[in-house]
Amino acid sequence: MRNKYAQIFLSAAVLLLAGCDTGIQHMGATEYGVTFRKLPPIMGGGVGGPSSVASPLQTIVVLPWEDIYRFDTSPQYLTWGRGMEGATNGGQLVQSEDVHTRAKDGNEAALKLTVRYRIDPNPERLVKLVQEVATSDADVRNLVIAVVRSTIRTHMNKLRTAEFRDDRKRNDTVDEALAAAQKTLSPWGIDVEAINLKQYRFARLLPDGSEDTSYQDRLREIQEKEQDIEGERTRIETVRAKKHTEYSQAESQYNARVAEARGYKEQSVYQGEAYHAAKSNEAKAISAEGLAEVEGLRQQIAALSGKGGRAMLRLEVAKQLSQGNPKFVSVNQGQGGGVEVSKTDMNQLIQQLGLLEGLVAQGSSSQTGAQRATPQSAKPATPSGAQ
Repeated sequence: MRNKYAQIFLSAAVLLLAGCDTGIQHMGATEYGVTFRKLPPIMGGGVGGPSSVASPLQTIVVLPWEDIYRFDTSPQYLTWGRGMEGATNGGQLVQSEDVHTRAKDGNEAALKLTVRYRIDPNPERLVKLVQEVATSDADVRNLVIAVVRSTIRTHMNKLRTAEFRDDRKRNDTVDEALAAAQKTLSPWGIDVEAINLKQYRFARLLPDGSEDTSYQDRLREIQEKEQDIEGERTRIETVRAKKHTEYSQAESQYNARVAEARGYKEQSVYQGEAYHAAKSNEAKAISAEGLAEVEGLRQQIAALSGKGGRAMLRLEVAKQLSQGNPKFVSVNQGQGGGVEVSKTDMNQLIQQLGLLEGLVAQGSSSQTGAQRATPQSAKPATPSGAQ
C-alpha cells in the first residue's frame, strides 16, 4: 500500500515538474536570473533578496514552487521606420512605419529611429525591476518602446519646421529626448544608451495608410536649389580667393618696385648731396684762392703805384731783356732825306741803364739825406739873453 502511495506521489511530482519551469537550469553568458517563490508571503513567498540572483553561466536548481525570471544584460537594439530592416543590428524592428509627430507650427513629420539600451546587472536593481515593472526581456522591451516613442514625439513636437532643418537644433532635441527616457527608466535598471534619428521627413499619414509627401517634395526642391546656390557661392568664393591671391601678389610686386625705386631715389639723393658738398668745397677753395690772388694783385698794384713802382718796372723790363740777349736795329730818317741805320747793343744799353739807375738812386739818397740835415743845421741859434 505504501509503495502504491509512493508511486502516486512520484507521478504527481513528475507531472508537477514537467508542467513548471523547474529542475536544473543554466544561465547564459550575459544572462541573470531572479528567483520568485510561488508561496504566500508568510511562508517566504515572493522575490528573494539580491543574494538569490543567479549570475551568468551559473547552474541553479529551480524547485517546484519557484520561478526563475531571466534577463539578458547585453546591448539591445530597437528600430522604427520604413526601410530600416537592415539597420536592426541584430535587434528588433518595432514597426515598419515611421514614428509620426508634428512640428510646433503644424507640419507633420515622420521619423526613423534606432535605440540602444541594456539592463543593469546590479542585483538590487534587478530585484526592483522584477518587483515593480517587468519579469522578462519582452516586458522590458515593451516598456522601452513605449517610453522612447512618447519622449521622442514630445520633444520633437517643440521644434518648428525650420528648426527641423537645423542640424544642431535637431540633434540637441534628440539628446533632450534621450535624457528624458533615461530619467524615466533608470530607476528600474534600464539604461537607454542612445537614440539615433536616422532620417526625418515631412509627411502626413492618410486614413488609408499612405502618406502625403507634397510638402516634403517641395522642401526637397528647395533643398536642391539651396545646394545649387551653395555650390555657386562656393565657386564665387573660390574665384574671390583666387583674385585675392593675384591681388596680393600684384600688391607685393608693387611694394617691391616702390621699395626699389625708393632705394634708387635715396641713393641718388645721397650721391647728389655728396657731389654737391664736394663741388661746394671745391668752389669755396677756388673762391678763396681767387680772393687770395686778387688780394695779392691788389697789394702788388698798390706797391707798384708807389714811388718804387717805376723802378721795379724798369728792373723787371731790364731783367726780361737781359734774359733774351736782344739786339735792335733802328732806322731813322736823316736831315737830308736819307735813311740812317744804327745798331744798338742792348747789353750795353742795359748796363748803362743800370748805371743810370744806380746814379739816380744814389742821387735820391743823397738828396734825401741833405733834406733831413738841413732843418737841424738851418735852425737859428737862440740868443742866451732871450731865454
